[in-house]
Amino acid sequence: MKIRTISALLLLLGTAGICADSHPGAAYGARDPAVCPSTKEPVKGGPSVAQATQYVLCGVSGESEGRGYLYLISDLKIEVAPSGRPYNAWTDSTPDIDPKQPVYALRGSYVSYQCTHPAQGGGFGLPAGKNCIRYDAGSNMPLRATGFCYKDAFGDWHCKIKPIDVARPMKTGEAPPGR
Repeated sequence: MKIRTISALLLLLGTAGICADSHPGAAYGARDPAVCPSTKEPVKGGPSVAQATQYVLCGVSGESEGRGYLYLISDLKIEVAPSGRPYNAWTDSTPDIDPKQPVYALRGSYVSYQCTHPAQGGGFGLPAGKNCIRYDAGSNMPLRATGFCYKDAFGDWHCKIKPIDVARPMKTGEAPPGR
């Protein structure tokens, strides 16, 4: 009887955790971070602008939740280099890259948001709708950025982008993007 009760409790707790995480943006009064249904396309050649945009948004340097913060991107505009180049250990440092695959350069711009839970005192303690810090290049100009797209050893695409602007002014008390 004890084993059944413990199993049922573990199943219930696991389900509650899954349900709570199904819309992480809700806790911040924001939209959910992007999720890629597949990262296998294209099988040959480099990613299209639409694919690279999606891979940036759902990648490590894109949108995610962690450590009590929600990171979101808006106004993402990127260009993908028309041809790939060989892997370079000095510039393409990432542990999961397949060095036998070509790397595709990215350039573009975006606006970055770091949001906290509204009015809980964490980080900013700001009310809903004003619980984000917005990073841009000043005067509401998007951050200029560069990056690259690559395949890992399993054939999944990853695209990373980071700002090249030296000064990244921030504005507190901003609403999350898309609200």
